[in-house]
Amino acid sequence: MAEREWFDTDYYKVLGVTNVATDKEITRAYRKLAKSHHPDTNPGSEEKFKTISVAYDVLGDAAKRKEYDEVRRLGPAAAGPKRRTSSDSSVTGADAVVLGPSAAKTSKRCCTSTFVTPSTASPLL
Repeated sequence: MAEREWFDTDYYKVLGVTNVATDKEITRAYRKLAKSHHPDTNPGSEEKFKTISVAYDVLGDAAKRKEYDEVRRLGPAAAGPKRRTSSDSSVTGADAVVLGPSAAKTSKRCCTSTFVTPSTASPLL
């Protein structure tokens, strides 16, 4: 569930708390910031409010917070690869030639390897 944005954004800083803050301190900081940056009371602060909400969503949940702390501790490699768009997932080029024409529609791409399910693979002649 770790997301790359977890490494790019310091949610503790967003909420104005330390990384050893208690759940109660995190909730208190979130409520204070959410109240002052809520779009209904402060028009034009929608993005700031969303950032605050995402920070609390991560830090307010014990499991997500533990995972977030681990990602931040291990560095960008722990955050995983950047997400691919749907246009990046098709088999093209040399992969399509090696795997055959039917594999281009049925294969799944993971990292740099291409996997084809056995029932849809065409035999190479």
